[in-house]
Amino acid sequence: MQRADGGWAQTPELASDAYGTATVLYTLHELGIPASDAAYRRGVNYLLRTQLADGSWHVQSRAPKFQPYFQSGFPHDHDQWISSAATAWAAIALSYASADGAQTADLR
Repeated sequence: MQRADGGWAQTPELASDAYGTATVLYTLHELGIPASDAAYRRGVNYLLRTQLADGSWHVQSRAPKFQPYFQSGFPHDHDQWISSAATAWAAIALSYASADGAQTADLR
C-alpha cells in the first residue's frame, strides 16, 4: 500500500504522511526487512523530503477537538500531538536506516 510518493497513509482515504510512513518503516524493520530494501528506501526518502527545517514533521490531526487545547511547546499548534508522535516514529525509522549501514546518499 506504499504510495507513488514513497510514503504510506494512515487510512486508504488519506494522503501519505510521516506518521503512517514511519510506523510502517518501524514495522518493516521489526519484520527483518533491511533498510536497503527498495520500499524501505522510498519510505526513508519520503521522510527526508517532508521533514521541516525545525526537524519535525507536521501531520494533520483527525481527532475531534473535545479536549481543551493548550500549547505544549511542540510546533504545529492543534496538530502538535500527532505531529510529535510522527516525529518520534520518523526519528526511529531513520535511525534504523542509519544503523543498518545504509548511506544517506543511497536512501535518496
